[in-house]
This record gives sequence, C-alpha cells and structure tokens, in this order.
Amino acid sequence: MNIKSIFLRTTTLLILLFISTNNIFSQPLADSVIAEVMRKNKEVQSFRADVSIDVDVDFINIPIKKGRIFFKAPDKFKFRATGFVLVPKKGLDFSIQEMLLQPHTAIYVRADDTNHLLKIVPMTAEADYVIASLWIDRETLRINQVDITSQQQGNFLMKFGYGDLAFDIPVSTEVFFDINQIDIPMQFITNMKSGKKDKEGPSRGSVRMTYSNFKINGEIPDEEFDDKENDSIIIY
Repeated sequence: MNIKSIFLRTTTLLILLFISTNNIFSQPLADSVIAEVMRKNKEVQSFRADVSIDVDVDFINIPIKKGRIFFKAPDKFKFRATGFVLVPKKGLDFSIQEMLLQPHTAIYVRADDTNHLLKIVPMTAEADYVIASLWIDRETLRINQVDITSQQQGNFLMKFGYGDLAFDIPVSTEVFFDINQIDIPMQFITNMKSGKKDKEGPSRGSVRMTYSNFKINGEIPDEEFDDKENDSIIIY
C-alpha cells in the first residue's frame, strides 16, 4: 500500500469515527442490518443465468452483447460471452458479499423513507477498496445501491433492480465508472460515436446488465469454472 492510500484510509477512518461517535447508539443497528443481508445472501448456494450487456461509453459504440454467468458458493464465479465486451468485475460477480466477508467497520449514517445508509471501511491492507456507501432497503433489506471508492480503479456507483425471484438476486445491475481508469486496447476503439469530441477531465461510462433464465441452487460442476480465456472480453 502506498503513502497516498494510507493517508486516504486514515483520513476516511477518522471522519467516520467522528460520525460514529456522534451516532454511537445506532452502531448495533449497522451490524444487525449487515448480518441480515449476509444471512439472506447465504440462501443462494449456486446459480446460473443468461445476461444481456449494454455498454454506454462516450467514445465507442459497443453493440448489446449476450453472455452467461455461473456462481457457486463460497467464491466460484465465471462469466462467458462472445465478441468484445467491456465488463465491470464489481457488480458482475456480486462482489459486495465478498467485500462484507472481509474484516470491516460498518457505520450507520442515517435512514430515509426507503433506505438505511451505511458506510463500510475495510480493516485490512489487502482490501481493494477504501470506503463504500450502501443503501439498503428498510423493508426487504436488499442492497439497492452501492458507491465504492477503490484504490486502483476510481469510483464505482452500482444500482440494483429486483424482480419476483424467491431469493435476493438482482435481475439488473447498472454500474457507473470512470473511463480514464480503464485500459481499453486501441484495436477495439474503431467505431467512434458521431458528434462526440474529446474533452478534458475524467469521463464517465456505464454498463447495464440484465439477467434472465435463472437456475438457482442447482448442481453446477466445478469444470464450469475452469479458465477459458477470451481475449475479446475486458473485465476490469
């Protein structure tokens, strides 16, 4: 971890400790909300689904792509697609659960009409994020939105949509990210959007992933997760 990361983590933790000192009686609520979210997530031991991927980036046209995702508890995950796809690993592999399994401090900030707002600060140097904000539905205790500040890839804002599944698996995920943090090979930047001009400063992009045809808690052979490289898929 470099000096900048240490400074950012320390400053963030001091600010949040100040918040928690002024809201100390709400801290058990933060832990109980996270515990219930994790309990419900553990009900899903495996799933597979089809996914449609719609990328919106200022300077490149990427057609909507189709793929499949596979998950098996505790940490096996696989994404497959054909053709060039720009895919955010955060959000795609439901890595929020992995984030919450790591040592962290959860701080309850406030509640509005719909959500609990919590701040999550990692307690290990190995964590790849500095701070995360979680908006958790007050009635269903589903995660509606997450804002993550990472060490290497800037800021990610993730919004989750849910359908009528019996489990707390989103049927859509929208991820907003910093374009300047992504290394896109030049051979893929061939279909420039008309009317778009280069501009100074960071540029934003988004990816919307819509899932369908779920098969939940069925048997998935370990062979499904064997590495099968596809150079046209960029996972960042």
